[in-house]
Amino acid sequence: MYQHLVLLTSFSVIHFSAFYSNSLVTWTLLWLGFLGVIGVGRAWVSNEKRRSAIARKLSDDDPDALPDLRISALVSALQLFIIIPLLLKSSHDLFDLYVVPPDATLKDWLLLGVDLLFRSILDWSEIYGVKLSTIDLDTLGGRHLIMLFLLTIDFILIQGIIRIFDIRRTISEGVAAAIRDPEMAYRLGVRAVPSLLDKINDQNVVGEDCKHIIEALAVLKEKRASEQIISRFNQDDVRTTAVAAMVTICDLPPLFTALKSDEKMVQIGAITALRRIGLPSAVAPLTASMQSDDSTIREEIVRAFSAIGKPAHPQLRNALLDTSKRVRLTALQGLALDSSEQLMHHLIEMTSDPDADIRLAAIDAMQRITDGRVVKPLANALQDVDERVAKQAQRSLDHLESVVSSKGTSSDQ
Repeated sequence: MYQHLVLLTSFSVIHFSAFYSNSLVTWTLLWLGFLGVIGVGRAWVSNEKRRSAIARKLSDDDPDALPDLRISALVSALQLFIIIPLLLKSSHDLFDLYVVPPDATLKDWLLLGVDLLFRSILDWSEIYGVKLSTIDLDTLGGRHLIMLFLLTIDFILIQGIIRIFDIRRTISEGVAAAIRDPEMAYRLGVRAVPSLLDKINDQNVVGEDCKHIIEALAVLKEKRASEQIISRFNQDDVRTTAVAAMVTICDLPPLFTALKSDEKMVQIGAITALRRIGLPSAVAPLTASMQSDDSTIREEIVRAFSAIGKPAHPQLRNALLDTSKRVRLTALQGLALDSSEQLMHHLIEMTSDPDADIRLAAIDAMQRITDGRVVKPLANALQDVDERVAKQAQRSLDHLESVVSSKGTSSDQ
């Protein structure tokens, strides 16, 4: 927008000056504007040639690092509708080049510019006798000037048409190649996105082709593709690729929405992506999803809490009260770095759990707690009916004793 604003401001200054300056200054400014239009057009062509070289692997530059001059080239080319008529008028004021009726106005000069446009490429206006302006040619110099402008218009039109077709062909070929080689998406840049989005929306695109399209969108980190990629979570052959792509794109809101999906695999895919991203902002939506009746879903959420770390420790401690043994054990694993008093109380309660595996995990975790209140439950566990629990209680007590002894030695020193 800044680029377009500067361009329009520059041309506005030229147009404004043309009405409030003397003939020579106006004529000079208009020629500068005319050359500016040509310059912008040449810059656009050069830019597109560089993009084509990147797409054809002749250059390793980033296409998105190049300015997009398509709109700028169009905006500047449209200025010719004003600049050419004003140039013709100012040239006539200085050199008396045309036959101009006494009552001619600015409108007649603007219509002369339209007549020139009609004569470009195919001079159909001459064939059908169409002439909008009342101004006629007179001197040879005036005819040379008209010919220059006609050649300029033809050059810009032909160059623009050829370049537009070349852009479309490059994008079309590049997107087709991206199905086999996702790197091509990088070489095309954001221009490839609309075509890639069309392909990812096509449910007939499956298997390896779908994988490569998803990878190409991930390379571009295109957030507009998030919903379409998430919709592929329920497809076994592309799920892993789709989840990895969402991790790369890192677009959280669609993943939060996917947590509420009616499809289990879509939910699990979203949870897995959030686990790999590991941002604290995912804690709240994941906590809401812990209300699920599916223990597998809750277990995956607990794994995500573990990956997020300390910000999710309260949720992990709450998960120690879950009805599913696997969820509770997974939560305990996620709290490996937690030695808080809240966790200690949970562990003491878990030493009385009916399930021996839960008691074993709690006794094992207690060796991280240096609070004296854990000694009694550990001592009680020495008489546990499960031999594994009793042995682990002895190991935990021995470990705590060694920790206390080492601290005592350090303080004496």
